[in-house]
Amino acid sequence: MFLVSRRERLAWAGTVLAKVLPGPLLGRHRIAFFLRADSNLYGSVGSRNIEFRFYDLLDPIAELVARLQQQQPSLLVAPASMLRLLADLQREGRLSIRPDKLVSVAEVLDPLDQGIIEKAFGQRLHQVYQCTEGFLGATCAHGTLHINEDVVCMQKEYVDREAGKFVPILTDFSRLTQPIVRYRLNDLLTERQEPCPCGSPFLAIERIEGRCDDMFAFPSVSDDRQVLIFPDFITRAIVAAASEVTAYHAVQHAPGEMELALEVDDRHREASQSAILQALRALGERTGSQPPHVAFSAYRHAPGDRKLRRVERRFELEQSGGDHAV
Repeated sequence: MFLVSRRERLAWAGTVLAKVLPGPLLGRHRIAFFLRADSNLYGSVGSRNIEFRFYDLLDPIAELVARLQQQQPSLLVAPASMLRLLADLQREGRLSIRPDKLVSVAEVLDPLDQGIIEKAFGQRLHQVYQCTEGFLGATCAHGTLHINEDVVCMQKEYVDREAGKFVPILTDFSRLTQPIVRYRLNDLLTERQEPCPCGSPFLAIERIEGRCDDMFAFPSVSDDRQVLIFPDFITRAIVAAASEVTAYHAVQHAPGEMELALEVDDRHREASQSAILQALRALGERTGSQPPHVAFSAYRHAPGDRKLRRVERRFELEQSGGDHAV
């Protein structure tokens, strides 16, 4: 359950507008906001100068595109999978919009999708880190995601201190109706090692990796433990090994079983699959683990059906106490 007072709702709207709008607050803006469910919270950003339109991801794609074409938004906010679909339509000439700013929300932004979206629209793709617990962060002009430490306090439970990977523990001092105090999220973040050129003192995040539950578990080659593999290691093994792949979905069903759906031209499929298997074997050697058997399949995903998680684990880990992350 999510409870918020009118004062807190207006404060949220003010913070979002100040950090996300592509121009002055008193200027005119047309916001297109894609999500799976509407909320009074989101609608509170609308005003006399700000036209806010909600787009339900469960509506037919043709209807969404027609409305978007008519609105011609100056600010387009949507999950990464929907932005990727709109980027494909824009590239094919079936959509023609020129937003001043693009913002990815609600899903982990994969670097593969980011590159395609930015190329299609000819601009930097920004991110907003928002969850039920609050508006946690937004990217600056340089594209670095900064935590809103003027609103929330984020403590770090390190999973790998050397790599800067941590689970956030959140306290929001502005929330009184439903206090959020030392609330442990299920997210896995990587902090930025170098200061951001923008000069902001707020915590800079290199990447939102996804959920802790989506760390893969490979059997150790030296004992009976499981080696936990960070999601970005899987992403890098796929994207770096096979440049012809335009979309993927990696699912680990069991310690020895992995399904990998690829979107790739048939001319390059066999070579891409071979290169990815080689990259996964190299990852296993580097981490002292045995990669699972990989079953390849064709890529299919319809935005709106469910949140897209490019790297996903679908089994529970045994509570052995000996598992370790690398």
